Amino acid sequence: MPLLDDTLTIPTQRLLLRPLRHPDAAPLFALFNSWPVIRYLSSPPWPYRLADAEWFVAAATTHDPELAEEVRAITHSDALIGVIGVRQREAGSLQRGAGPNIGYWIGEPYWGRGFMTETVRAFVQHIFKSSDADAIYSGAFAENVASLRVQEKVGFVRDGDTTLYAKPRGGDFPHVNTVLTRTRFEQQQTP
Repeated sequence: MPLLDDTLTIPTQRLLLRPLRHPDAAPLFALFNSWPVIRYLSSPPWPYRLADAEWFVAAATTHDPELAEEVRAITHSDALIGVIGVRQREAGSLQRGAGPNIGYWIGEPYWGRGFMTETVRAFVQHIFKSSDADAIYSGAFAENVASLRVQEKVGFVRDGDTTLYAKPRGGDFPHVNTVLTRTRFEQQQTP
């Protein structure tokens, strides 16, 4: 069962999370074809080509089972600045329980402005409001301190450590698993 409606947009104070569109491939490529961005991700190829961005956008807009992820463009002033997605994980995947697992990235020119924290907070709020998920999972490679800090600000806590293959770097690296329970999220929302 999809966690996101095909037409769903999620507004935040400064951003709009919206479905990807075919014209997004070129700006996505321009931001994502960056070693500082891609080095901390597990599955994209390196070097990243425009054809890879075109495939990703096409797969996201047609629900290609190979992608197996529901994604949203992160936009600021109508410009694409990153992507956030969710996929349903089976129990035991990455040594954790079943449930929604989120992943994200943001272009380097937009780092350090609080955009990712704002995005993740709105995205998990939507997932909890629109599903019966008891928890949302995420994580990051251990050296990606900025991403782990985003998750911490939103309420995620460490849920174990593992190693994960990073295709761009061609090897296994330490990975920190995180989880945000519905109860913890709801407690944080109470003034």
